[in-house]
Amino acid sequence: MLRNGNFMGKWDDMEPTSFFLINQQPKGWHLEWIEPGQPLYGDANSIARGIPECVHKLSKQLPTNEQLGAKDALILDGDTTYKIFHATAPFGATLSQTLAGLQPGSKATLTVPIQVHLHGETDAYGAESGVWVNDEGSWVNGFDMGDRKWHEHEVEFEVPDDGRAEVVIRVKSKWPRAKDFFFDGITLEATAGEPINGGGNGGDGQEPRHTLRVRLPAGFQLRHITADSGQEVTITTPPNVDVIQE
Repeated sequence: MLRNGNFMGKWDDMEPTSFFLINQQPKGWHLEWIEPGQPLYGDANSIARGIPECVHKLSKQLPTNEQLGAKDALILDGDTTYKIFHATAPFGATLSQTLAGLQPGSKATLTVPIQVHLHGETDAYGAESGVWVNDEGSWVNGFDMGDRKWHEHEVEFEVPDDGRAEVVIRVKSKWPRAKDFFFDGITLEATAGEPINGGGNGGDGQEPRHTLRVRLPAGFQLRHITADSGQEVTITTPPNVDVIQE
């Protein structure tokens, strides 16, 4: 379903831009930005003038007060946050991914925490962020998000018949002033779909798939090993983790 919501799953270095900027595309996500000279999302009168820098920031690269659990935390889960920013130009950028394997007709909730640093912006719409699932969603302006605060975009949706959902996260900065957007701890509450053709003794002959939900405290990782027989799963977790088998 959702992949790499805490941005700890590595990344791919993209091709250098005309300004020799090398942006990082998180694994599981598609990254794109508005090319300079093109209008910002939903605003034909505002033009992008720069390509934002899009990079991962590790905990050790942040001041102590911005690390996981600190009062000004830029990390919500694990040891990595994702940052999109530009210091001197209007810009827009998108992160997206297609979710698959959801139960058709079920209800699901996507939560996307985003933090903006406004750098003294005086226009409520000088910076905005928005989240959509299957084209349903909306923008939130910078003043409603709050400066240096985590704003949780929450989108509830019904899974379509094909069990897929298109997630789109967008940010934009309207004026030639500095803006920083941070992303972390993206989560999906959803029900997994049934295996194709029923699995087991019929259909494609594959063993049926099962779901194991694990609640992990922030900062921990889950490692699992599946035996070749498909009959055994070993999970290594901290002692205070609840494991729920469905």
